[in-house]
Amino acid sequence: MRSKWMRVAQSAFAILVIVFASIAISKRWDMIRGRVVTLNVDWLRLIEASLLVFVAYAVLIETWRRVLAAWDTQLPWWTAARIWFAASLGKYIPGNLWSLAALGVMARETGASPVAAAGSSIIVNVFNLVSGLVLVLIFASRLVPHAAVFAVVAVVSIGGVLAAPLWLPALIRLACKVTKRDIPLPVIPAKTVWWSLAGTAFAWCAYGVAFRLFAVAILGNNAVHGGVVLYIAAYTAAYIVGFITLIAPAGIGVREAGIWEGLPLLGLTTYGDAVIVAVISRLWLTVLEVIPGLVALAAGHFRPPTRSE
Repeated sequence: MRSKWMRVAQSAFAILVIVFASIAISKRWDMIRGRVVTLNVDWLRLIEASLLVFVAYAVLIETWRRVLAAWDTQLPWWTAARIWFAASLGKYIPGNLWSLAALGVMARETGASPVAAAGSSIIVNVFNLVSGLVLVLIFASRLVPHAAVFAVVAVVSIGGVLAAPLWLPALIRLACKVTKRDIPLPVIPAKTVWWSLAGTAFAWCAYGVAFRLFAVAILGNNAVHGGVVLYIAAYTAAYIVGFITLIAPAGIGVREAGIWEGLPLLGLTTYGDAVIVAVISRLWLTVLEVIPGLVALAAGHFRPPTRSE
């Protein structure tokens, strides 16, 4: 019964996304069409942006390995990368939780504990959400009407990060309930918590810089306004909204709407250019995720992990 209602909800959501996107694009179709025919891709900038995305991937993989070590399991870096890339394909299945299942299955094939793999992945996602929200609150401070309010937000955000080892267990238990996984959690050292928050924050910054480079590569330097921190905030906010919308596979539709609404709101591009960037960036990032994932699946076998005593 639940799966039936889930399919109905997914179908209804897909229809809403199509209707919303069609209305948004049709209102400015003349502007978008005229802009598309004048696009001239800067391939060097596009390559630079793509390399930065892979830097973010590498940092996130290392973050996962460090959290996984709390379960007394060590994976060689390339083995962890293969598992991470292959499992990430699961996000394209509605629910955004299939990647956890895939992670557990592939970890079992290496001899690692699937519970440890899934649990550490949940924790990294929690770190991702927390560090991303903090960056959005700080970097998009221009949207906060009063300096005093921003100061309070900044102090609370930074204090929350420093106190992460204290509130993390409760937040992880909540995440386990949301993902419907009963996972015994080990004691995670404070230095691992802080390193992981720093690592995920670095990854968000790398994504944001790459996103601005991508916008410049597609639209041209004269059409892209604002500093890098605003692009980090815009991309991070759109990605988080897409991620927590579990019904949308890989946040499709939701993330794009966040981008084409967020960029003009922050004064970074025109609305028409924002729609173009949102749509083409989805294709770009999908290629950068899917191709490594397919290569990882094709690799077939993973070396077994070593367990510390």
